[in-house]
Amino acid sequence: MLSPIKKFYLKMFVLLSAAFFIWYFGSPKENSIILDPEAEQRHKKATPAALSNFVPPTIIVLNDSKNTLPRRNWSIPALEINAEAALAMRADGGRIYYNKNMEMRRPVASLTKLMTAIIVLENYNLEEIIKVPLAAVKREGSRGDLRPFEEITVRSLLDMMLIDSSNDAAMALADKNSNFVFLMKKKIEVLGLLNTHFTNPDGLDEDDNYSTAFDIAKIFGYLTSNYPAVLDILKTENMIVYSANGKIAHRLKNTNALLESISEIRAGKTGYTDKAGGSLALLISGFHFGDKNNIITIVLGSPDRFGESEKLIRWLKEAYIWN
Repeated sequence: MLSPIKKFYLKMFVLLSAAFFIWYFGSPKENSIILDPEAEQRHKKATPAALSNFVPPTIIVLNDSKNTLPRRNWSIPALEINAEAALAMRADGGRIYYNKNMEMRRPVASLTKLMTAIIVLENYNLEEIIKVPLAAVKREGSRGDLRPFEEITVRSLLDMMLIDSSNDAAMALADKNSNFVFLMKKKIEVLGLLNTHFTNPDGLDEDDNYSTAFDIAKIFGYLTSNYPAVLDILKTENMIVYSANGKIAHRLKNTNALLESISEIRAGKTGYTDKAGGSLALLISGFHFGDKNNIITIVLGSPDRFGESEKLIRWLKEAYIWN
């Protein structure tokens, strides 16, 4: 017969054995499938914190990540320019490098013609011949010396409008379609431009003809990415276009004075009216910035559109580490 002490130890052994059996065979295995998510959470709560919070280390390689470059060089102070609004933005809109009043509504002068070019390219046959209306020839502002009732191709008018910033060419193109300004407004909606409203195709000052640096950058980016042939037009310094019969020659000179001085410029469009002041849109890439970085710069309402655009490009080179 067992003594009381031996009975006590026997009971403890049985209890401990039962506890071990329940713990070992009752615990969920690694490969068991948990069908009830709440049960999984209850199980996690019962697990010691030191184990439940353990996560194996993950190594992230940032060497070639597009998010690592360019990096801001904070030893270069912020840029100050006199333009009413200015912007430097990745062409796809993915990153802003510089911003001064980029969403301020204001007149944009001939930068309006970037939208005019989009409407022409999306709705016209470039080889079609247009008869220039008298009203287009009488339009004030920059002129391409079109003659009343001259017959000329859409392509030549597009060249005149973008290289020489010809108002008469813009008006002749718009005259072909009585809904032209309506098409401009519809494209504004499609592109999601919240602060843009156009009432004419050439950008002459009117109360309801306005945009912003940000919206112009998006228009410019859309035009150059969807119609890359426009790049060749916008960086052409001089060109001669002819009437359809070849008897009238129009000598074009690009209004962008920076084409010769800054090698990174791939395209540009100027604008100026008394109300809008000096405006300039540029697409830059290559050399210092690398071939993968397409950057749009915009200056609006500048007393020195070329000097301030050059200053902005120079600042971008120094204020960011590109490679």
